[in-house]
Parts: sequence; C-alpha cells; structure tokens
Amino acid sequence: MEFTRSSLVKGRTAATEVLSLDLPINPLSHLIISLQGLNVTDEATLDEILAFINKVTISQYGKTVMSLESEDLYGLNCYLFKNRPVLYGKIATDNQARILSLIVPFGRKLFNPAECFPATRKGEFTLSLDYTLPSASIDGGLLDIEAVELPGASPERYLKATTLTVTAPGATGDHDVDLPIGNDILAIQERMTTFPAASSLTFGINESKILVDNKETFYLGNKACSLLGDMINRIDTQHGTLAAQGSILPLNILWLDFDPAGDSNYLLKTSGKSSVKVRLNMGVDEASYLSLFELVNVGA
Repeated sequence: MEFTRSSLVKGRTAATEVLSLDLPINPLSHLIISLQGLNVTDEATLDEILAFINKVTISQYGKTVMSLESEDLYGLNCYLFKNRPVLYGKIATDNQARILSLIVPFGRKLFNPAECFPATRKGEFTLSLDYTLPSASIDGGLLDIEAVELPGASPERYLKATTLTVTAPGATGDHDVDLPIGNDILAIQERMTTFPAASSLTFGINESKILVDNKETFYLGNKACSLLGDMINRIDTQHGTLAAQGSILPLNILWLDFDPAGDSNYLLKTSGKSSVKVRLNMGVDEASYLSLFELVNVGA
C-alpha cells in the first residue's frame, strides 16, 4: 500500500469567513488543520488559539460526517490518540510563534485501510471551515490544511463525529437526551460549561447513565469525579503547571467510553433499538455539549 499527503490550503491569511473545499476522491485517512500566529504581548493560551475555529463540518451529499467545534475536535484528538495535539511555542514573549495542529480523523487509527472514509466522486465530499482570527491574542494568523489519502483502500467502516447542543433544561436533576439509532457508538464526549474551580467542586453534569430500550446499561449513574479518573486510560493528566498552559484536562471534557480496550468488544450497539438515551443528572441548569463518536459500516 501507499499513502499520498497533499496540501489543500497553504498559508492562507486568517480572516473571518466560512471556507468551503472539495476533499480528495481517494479513501481518506485524515486531515491536518494547522493554525499559525504570533503572540500579542504575552503567551497566547490554548483557549485563545482554539478560538480561531468556530466549527469544522464535513459532509457527503449534504449528509453530515463530521460537525465539531474546535474544543470538541481537540477532545476527540485526545481521546483517540491518547495525546494532546501539538502546541508549539509555549513562551510568554511578544511575537513568539505559536502553532497548533488538529487532526480530523476518519478512523480510530490513522493510515488504517480498513477504517477510513471510502472513495468518493469529485465534488461530493466537502469541508466547511468556519473560522476567524482572535486578533487580541494572535497576530499574522495563517491557516494550512493537508489531506492523507489511502489509494486502493477498501474500508469496512469509518468514524463519524457530531455534537449535540443540550440547552439548559430549566432545572437541575435528571435530564434525558435521545441519541441517534443505527450506528455503534464508540464514546460520548461531555463538554460542560461548569467544572470544578477555585472554592467550587461543582460539575455542570454530576452523573451520567445510559438507557437502551429503557434498561440501564454500561454506565449506571456514574459520577463526574469518577469519570475524571478514567482520564488515566486516555491521556497524560499532568502536562504542566503554568496558567498559560491551560487546565490539566482538555477543556472541561469527560468521556463515556465504550471502547476502553480499543478492541471493539464493548461498543454501544444501537441498531434495531427503539430508544437509546443518556440520562444527565445536571448539577447546574445550563447548556452542555455531547459529541458522539460513531462507527459507520460502509454501505450501511
């Protein structure tokens, strides 16, 4: 086998726009989105750099394959690769170069011919990148996008990742969210507005429970503080202590993981079910975000 890596966008000056691109037609392993810029006075934080990207949307024939805000894409990278995306230039110096690269994956492992997006026809598989330039923290912003194709691959499945915005339910306590039915769910990523901080042990989502056809399964009301401990299976949890390096965790995120061993033995099966829900016990009456990582069988 071989792979080809091509540039779709080279050094594009960052601006407030929605950039639309046709993606390559060969089976696609992943995209690499790189953001470059120079510090304004002090070190640009991770949150400030992520503010470049409002949303990444990938679709085929108008059907969504990927729809994630930058924070959720960052979390997906952490979950899949057990590492944080590379962030260059952690120096609090004016005009120091800062570079962040995010991977947009179409399989659990990169370069996997069995798990990638299948071949398409020209113009039917597209990327829409809604982005802007956070000029208060970054000067001279540039955007680069590359694609890694796997010519000749015949994938059996691909990764789909979409985010549900859960509006403030109107009260604390239990709140049910219906999940899509049909595909195997690899993980549910919970991104909260409220997370423990100074003088507070409050989580926006206190506990999580999975119900399939109204029967509790997998997660039976597990507390956020315990899910916090599960991070040890997915990511280095002590990457630094400087404030500018950001929080220890990836942006108020926790995971309900259905592939903890990476062997597909525990995937949340939804095909043929009448109802699949996650029951959120809300610690705060506020909005939250659920990103669903699904495996789609090719031809299904």
